[in-house]
Amino acid sequence: MTDGFDLDDMQGIIDEFMVEADELMSQLDADLVTIEKDPDDLELLNRIFRSAHTIKGTSGFLGFTHLSNLTHHMEDVLNRLRKGELTLSPDMMDVLLECVDILKEILADIAENGQETERDLTDILAKLSNAENGMQSTTQGKSSSVKAASKQKKTGKTKAATKKASSKKSAASSRKKKKATEQDEPSEVAVTASVEETPEATPDIHPETETVAAQSSQENKLDVARKKEFLDRRKADTTIRVDVQRLDGLMNMVGELVLGRNALVQLDRNIGMRWEGEEEVEKLSQATTQVSFVTTELQMAVMQLRMLPIGNVFNKFPRVVRDLARDKGKKIDLKLIGEETELDKTVIEEIGDPLVHLVRNSCDHGIETPDVRRELGKPETGTIELAAAQEGSNIIIKITDDGRGIDVDRVSAKAVEKGLAMPDEIAAMSDRDIMKFILNPGFSTAAVVTDVSGRGVGMDVVRTNIEKLNGTIDIESEKNQGTKIIIKLPLTLAIIQGLLVKVQDDVFIIPLSSVSETVKINSDDINYVNKMEVIRLRDKVLPILNLREVLFTGYSQEKQENPYVVVVGFAEKRLGLIVDSLLGQEEVVIKSMGDYLGSTSGIAGATIMGDGRIRLIVDVGGLFKLVTSAC
Repeated sequence: MTDGFDLDDMQGIIDEFMVEADELMSQLDADLVTIEKDPDDLELLNRIFRSAHTIKGTSGFLGFTHLSNLTHHMEDVLNRLRKGELTLSPDMMDVLLECVDILKEILADIAENGQETERDLTDILAKLSNAENGMQSTTQGKSSSVKAASKQKKTGKTKAATKKASSKKSAASSRKKKKATEQDEPSEVAVTASVEETPEATPDIHPETETVAAQSSQENKLDVARKKEFLDRRKADTTIRVDVQRLDGLMNMVGELVLGRNALVQLDRNIGMRWEGEEEVEKLSQATTQVSFVTTELQMAVMQLRMLPIGNVFNKFPRVVRDLARDKGKKIDLKLIGEETELDKTVIEEIGDPLVHLVRNSCDHGIETPDVRRELGKPETGTIELAAAQEGSNIIIKITDDGRGIDVDRVSAKAVEKGLAMPDEIAAMSDRDIMKFILNPGFSTAAVVTDVSGRGVGMDVVRTNIEKLNGTIDIESEKNQGTKIIIKLPLTLAIIQGLLVKVQDDVFIIPLSSVSETVKINSDDINYVNKMEVIRLRDKVLPILNLREVLFTGYSQEKQENPYVVVVGFAEKRLGLIVDSLLGQEEVVIKSMGDYLGSTSGIAGATIMGDGRIRLIVDVGGLFKLVTSAC
């Protein structure tokens, strides 16, 4: 690398640029869809322009010519839009969004190969030119013709010369990246043009005092100074990017610390009961309280490091809804609520696909076309609301639309047709329970299969992903009024709150996120339906499972007179677990049991309690599968 750069410095800049570019692409997607609804929002237009300008400047500085070239032409269109020389139309927005898609493909190439691959941008550049609709000022037209001539003259240049020109162009724009305003950006374009064009076409900035050679020398000195400024600014950044594996290692160590804290608390409790009132015991209790407090704070801090705002997932949906609405001839308004709500990175990665399926279903099956909505007395524009909020140690995500809703009669008929239930069983079920049939594999009530939905696959994917995250899903719908889908997820998957239960002289842990309530019953309350034990809970039939039978081969057959029932939820289902007694709740760290024991049915993992004993964690999803197979 020239001008005193070493490879490590440049690689660091490239890595940082890739992260920044990825964030800018997500922001561009959302901002472009928003500006289409409010084209007079000058502040938003300026932000979109600055995003393209940032990518153009830095990509040119790093020698990524395709990125720089495409964003440069995008920037021209955006600049005329914000100056009022062009009017934003749906067709123009299609072109701009196509540009964003191509930019993402180029960035993906760089991420995979470390460099750009050869790409023909002629078609998209022609679309951008057509989008401008010939509305160019005299000066801008001259600049464009000069660039076209310059492009022909440069075809014989070597790759090294091209990179050098790109570096100069980008360095000029990088220095003004943070200081540029609307007033000085035209002069910045002029400087860029002077680097790109041939010497004959280069306008002298100070023709009365500078020769071409002196100007070139001055630009070289400025390039070095600007590169140094770019590096200094990067080194002075207050943020640090950390590899996820390091965070995982730190999380594991904090988990071990939590186990040690639990052991210390248990020891302090035992000593306090035996030698209560002793001075040393009081000091031990104070030290234990301090260690426990610091451990909890450290645990929360490390968990926060892994937390990401769910807005990172939500930001893709304005584009998804916009494209689907345009493709289906519908008018849809998407509302995002609670984007700042944070989730563990692992949960964020897994929740993306289910939300895509649900939002696409709302667009395709839920929201009606404008003429149908008018006939129903609804506004022509349908509304989809995507909301997230934290409730205790869980995140609640709601997808709501004001569309046609779910036809319970059609779902019932389809369930009987597929052999999922008998007519008399359907008659005894509530509408809410009937609607949950749509989560079964291959279940669809769509009359027409489209490229978006109707094959009965999407909701099964939703169910599978939610189950993997130990979450639950509920569906509420009213015909011609709309549908609400409620997803409940744990904040994190590493350290959980557990309910301690006693089953035949042993202690097990049920994840508290899966527990909805606990009840005490009489053995006479247990009935049988299809050889399955059930109880009636608030006028609903709840299947129950005795954990003795599941967890012990030689379990005690003696009758439990007044057992406790822990009601758990898994996806859309509910199940009661019979236990001998409830021992309270405790924060536990999930540990894998390894390959040898990892496939044990009904067990998700293990943890070490404060007394040093290993306790097994119940796999609620596995228990539901056992019940299903038994039926």
